[in-house]
Amino acid sequence: MKKIKEITRPSFRLVRNSEHYDYHVNVLKTITPIVAKNYSMEDHRLAYEKLFRKESEAFTRNRAFEETKDIQAADQKRDELFFFIKRFIENMKYNPDPVLKSAGRNLDEALEPYRNAHRKSFQENTVLIDSFVKEMEENESKFKALEHLDLIRPLELLKAANESFRALYNERSAKRHQRSMKDKLKQLRPQVDQAFFEVVKFINAVYLVSHEITKEKQVIDELGEIIDKVNTYTSEMLDAITQRRSKKDDEDDED
Repeated sequence: MKKIKEITRPSFRLVRNSEHYDYHVNVLKTITPIVAKNYSMEDHRLAYEKLFRKESEAFTRNRAFEETKDIQAADQKRDELFFFIKRFIENMKYNPDPVLKSAGRNLDEALEPYRNAHRKSFQENTVLIDSFVKEMEENESKFKALEHLDLIRPLELLKAANESFRALYNERSAKRHQRSMKDKLKQLRPQVDQAFFEVVKFINAVYLVSHEITKEKQVIDELGEIIDKVNTYTSEMLDAITQRRSKKDDEDDED
C-alpha cells in the first residue's frame, strides 16, 4: 500500500535557538497567509504566527545584545583571516608547481567540514575554527602542507584572533541577561511548536482527504509541494544536529 505524503512531526529537544528560529521562519514563509485563507486555516496559522512573533522578539533582542560593535569587529577579523587561508588553499589547487598543487589539494580536503564556519552562530564559529586550527597543527601531513604554502603565520594569527574573540565574547556575555532571555525562549518554544503541530495536523488532514476521497489535483499538488518543503526544512535541521553530535563523539574519542 502506497504511503500517503504528510508533514512529519520533528522533535525540537536538541535544536538550538538559532536553528529553531530559522526553521519556523522558513515554515511560515512556505505556509503563507494566502494558503491559510484558501484552506480555511487562518485561525491556526495566525495563532502560530503570533506565538512565533514573541519568540522572534526575544531571540532578536538577545542577538542584538550580543552583537556589539567590538564583538562584530573581532568576529570580522577572525573571519577575514580564515577567508584568506581558505581562498589561498583553494587557489593553490591549480598551482602549476606539482608540490604546491599537491599541498593545496591536501588542505582543501581538510577544509570541507569548516568551509562555512563564518555562517554559523558566534559560538559555533569559534568551535569550528578551534577544530580547524587543531587539525592543521596536530596532523603531520597537513602541517607540512601548510609549511609548503607558507601558511603557518596566518594560521597562528587566526588562532590568536579566535582566542581574542572568545575572551571578548565571554566578557560581554552578560550572563544574567542571557539567562533571562534563554528562560523566556524556553517557555515560548514549546508553545510555538504546539501551534505549528496544529497547522501540520490540519494540512495533513486536508491532503489526506483530497488524495483519497475528493481527488482534487490542484489541492494535492499545492499541499504536496508544501509538505515536501516543510519536510526538507525538518531534514536539514535534524541533519545539523546529527553532524554536531557526531563531531562531538569524534572529539570525545580523541580525549
